[in-house]
Amino acid sequence: MKLLQTMLVALFTLMASTSAYAGKMTKTKEPLVVAPDKANIVFMRPGKLVGAAIAVPVFDVTAPESTFVGLVEAGSKVAYSVPPGEHVFMTTVFGGASGVRFYKANVEAGKTYYFRAHIIDGLWGLAPVRSTMSEELAGWDKGTTLTVNSPKTIAWAEENKASAAEKRALKPSAIDDANTLRIEDGR
Repeated sequence: MKLLQTMLVALFTLMASTSAYAGKMTKTKEPLVVAPDKANIVFMRPGKLVGAAIAVPVFDVTAPESTFVGLVEAGSKVAYSVPPGEHVFMTTVFGGASGVRFYKANVEAGKTYYFRAHIIDGLWGLAPVRSTMSEELAGWDKGTTLTVNSPKTIAWAEENKASAAEKRALKPSAIDDANTLRIEDGR
């Protein structure tokens, strides 16, 4: 009984420290279109069962001021339009430093790039989708719905702005290639 209580308290603490209750993104029927002078980076999370209550918040930390991209929820995708060049993103799933991860994307205008959210080393994170994974990508893409920020997710981002800024300070000087989208990964 004591073990069960301890596990329930741990589970509750974990859920309370995540973005699970941040609010839902809004589904959109707008087509995913890339402007000729921009690139799209799509953050997707295929599947609806594993960790369904936990959303993965994504921030663009390229500029001095962080920009909230959106929450990548189970069965969803979020498209983010950027100018060509190098961009850095951050996810913050758990309250502490261990849940903060950084990613890089080198992108070319007129192309769309993908990161896939899934559990990596026991924590939610992103993995770049390489151009060689096109068959897998088609299946993942089919299993997701395009979403945009809702008033609730925007309010959540505003409420958590200071926390995101603190976590951004953990940004490493270099980001591993395993966490980097390359120009040739676009389609």
